[in-house]
Amino acid sequence: MTEDKHQSEIENNSVPEEDRLLENESGLDMNDESDSLSIYPNAEVRVEKVQYSVLHLKRLYEDRKELILNPSFQRKDVWKGKQGSELIESILMGIPIPIMYFFETPDGRKQVVDGRQRITTILDFLNDKFRLKDLKILRELNGSKFSDLDTKLQGIFEDYQLYVYVIQPPTPERVKYDIFDRVNRGGTHLNNQEMRNALYGGKATELLKELSESEAFLKATEKGVEPSRMKDQYIILRALAFLLWLNGDLKGIKGMEPIEYKSDIDDFLAKVMIALNAHLDEEAIQTVRNKFLSAMERIHRILGREAFRFEPKESGTRRPINMLLFETLTYVFTFEEVEKKKIRPLIKQWKRGIDKTGGAFRESVDATSSVVARFKDAEALLDRIKKLE
Repeated sequence: MTEDKHQSEIENNSVPEEDRLLENESGLDMNDESDSLSIYPNAEVRVEKVQYSVLHLKRLYEDRKELILNPSFQRKDVWKGKQGSELIESILMGIPIPIMYFFETPDGRKQVVDGRQRITTILDFLNDKFRLKDLKILRELNGSKFSDLDTKLQGIFEDYQLYVYVIQPPTPERVKYDIFDRVNRGGTHLNNQEMRNALYGGKATELLKELSESEAFLKATEKGVEPSRMKDQYIILRALAFLLWLNGDLKGIKGMEPIEYKSDIDDFLAKVMIALNAHLDEEAIQTVRNKFLSAMERIHRILGREAFRFEPKESGTRRPINMLLFETLTYVFTFEEVEKKKIRPLIKQWKRGIDKTGGAFRESVDATSSVVARFKDAEALLDRIKKLE
């Protein structure tokens, strides 16, 4: 492929599907056969069953701002049309709807983790955002908005009781994460990053979205990381989290215990997102943002299109972007010392050696020992770079 044709493919977002895979991908999909809760036999899990009227739920969300729907997370199957109308019909008829799950935040707000579609539909109907359609029983209400209902029906709707399980502090983040996975297994399967996006919306998700759409990232990866299931945001989060960890920014966080890496990538990434949302100061966030973008720009300019890929197999097939190369080289290229003329052949030689031996880049990749070994390898590479003329 010529360079001009290749650049055109990137600009037109027509990168071949096989080039949008991830090599050494780990930690993105839940292992359905594992029982993560058994890892925490002494964890305190606090759950309270409560009920809210529809009108009270509206007040919590619109007036008191105590209900978090997290609009940055959206399922593809948001209820519209007939499905939404049937929900409203069930409420007007007094038919029980499935119980919902909220997480209570340390400041007392309620974060909806199962029931977003139902609550959004209910609030939209209360606010006259759609008309009822295709009702099978209350056919006389077809075409009606909430304001079109008579006073009695409006009262029935507003007073309807919704039942909710509220998972309260001090339930550990990892347990909350597993609960979220369990209550969502009956619907659209979410991978781990999609769950994090749902659970920890705020500055963290905004930053990941910004960086995943940045020109620097898209050029460095050639748009070669699939965005539809948040794989792009996942590898960026890993890179940022390890940057913060290696720089010591996760040790003295105001209002949080120091964040250590203990072979649990999900717990680690969850805590980093919490820190980004409410505990790390703006200067620290801006610093890691700038370091990441500078690293992407340097990698694209110095290493070119094969930066995050190992050399092709014997068949000549181009390899996918390697997640572990991505986070390791991102760290190395945050240092200005990489601006050396002879760095490209050195990086190529280093990658060839890693691909041959594997080690921490291939086995138990999220174990603490492997993570430490990879970044020690990165430090050794950085020392070699500094010695170049």
